[in-house]
Amino acid sequence: MQLLRSIALSLIFLGVAASPSLAQQQPSSARTPLRGYLIAGGGTSIGTPQMAMTLSAEIAENVHPDVQVYLSAGYYDNLMSQAGRNQLLAAGSALTSVTGTAWEFEGRDRGRSFTVGIKFLVPTAAGVRPYIGVGAGALNLRRTVRERSRGNVTDAFLAQFGSGDGVIDITQSNTTKPMAEVAAGIGAAISRAYVDFGYRYRKAFHNVNQSVDVSQVGVSVGVKF
Repeated sequence: MQLLRSIALSLIFLGVAASPSLAQQQPSSARTPLRGYLIAGGGTSIGTPQMAMTLSAEIAENVHPDVQVYLSAGYYDNLMSQAGRNQLLAAGSALTSVTGTAWEFEGRDRGRSFTVGIKFLVPTAAGVRPYIGVGAGALNLRRTVRERSRGNVTDAFLAQFGSGDGVIDITQSNTTKPMAEVAAGIGAAISRAYVDFGYRYRKAFHNVNQSVDVSQVGVSVGVKF
């Protein structure tokens, strides 16, 4: 959460500092009232064992000059935890020792999310608006385990070794969990275009003691209406 606060405050500070000069540079059409936007873009996950590609799409509508409601969908290429990766290495080593032949596993947790939320925009005179937001939704994770020479062995692996991080049920390769998120960023209305530079922190609740945490930075571009 300290990382979240630092990123959020930095984005808001930069947006507020840039707003006066941008207000002078933006054409009058960029400062017309914003009713909403539709954007799509990409980025990367951070704070995970391996940085991975993310994709997103979002639509929002202003319910007040300084308040937006939004719907967003996201895709994450790989969110497998370090515990899950460690289990793959341990299982490969154990099988290699027992069978005398090489076993090498690799895994991936592909994620998809859907979120409904609200953003609070910092009042400025420009088409550039820093914001913070909160939302709730769901995160679906689908685990795939492959062995280097044997291909997809997901079901057999889960049946034999279970889920090392407890995220995936051993009877199925995917799971959907409730999720909450906080957001911070800068949105810029330029003529008929809308650009968003944002950070998202998402927490999917697995159970009382476990959660899946996702930090994401990205850029999205689309149209305003």
